[in-house]
Amino acid sequence: MPILEKTGLLTAVYDLLLDHPEGLSEHALINRLKQQQHPLFISVNLSDVLSLFRTHFLLFHALYQLRDSLRAAGQFDLCISPLNIQLQHTADKPTTAQQSLNRVDTLRAYYLNLDHLSTTDRAAVEQLLQSSLQTLTSTQEVRDALAELGIEQPLHTLCKDKLRSCYRQLVSLHHPDRGGCTERLQRINQAMDTLRKHPGLN
Repeated sequence: MPILEKTGLLTAVYDLLLDHPEGLSEHALINRLKQQQHPLFISVNLSDVLSLFRTHFLLFHALYQLRDSLRAAGQFDLCISPLNIQLQHTADKPTTAQQSLNRVDTLRAYYLNLDHLSTTDRAAVEQLLQSSLQTLTSTQEVRDALAELGIEQPLHTLCKDKLRSCYRQLVSLHHPDRGGCTERLQRINQAMDTLRKHPGLN
């Protein structure tokens, strides 16, 4: 992408990662680029959702470009995650650079397609955030429901028969007619309703 080449973003990111072999979070990397007064980051407003999205997209666009270049050169690979962006020697990687380049990577495809940057407006960003929040809420509800029923395995590996069996045992154990607690029974029923409605249940 010409704009990244002209502004020297790939070089700036690479140099910062070399200076921090332990890796940097996305937030830390953005702040350091801002402190360096990089032209693409100097006016970033991280409290504005649209500015935050565009900043995130540009950074990850650069990161995936940088990773492709590093893998092609064969010396370094690049770990890309919001929590940790880190250079890694290819000798420490279980796969070869060419295998990694050939692997299908949906995130890479998303961030290297600049149409996603130009066509995503404020309303779309807010919708993405809302969808992400709903997903996180749903995931936590499932975890809480599984914990309430004493089930440790992930929902997608759980069959309906095992869930029903576990539920019946708990209902029998905690039913008020058998000296159990009404409040606990209600929580068990609520947990069962949550899991029964979830599409991830086998």
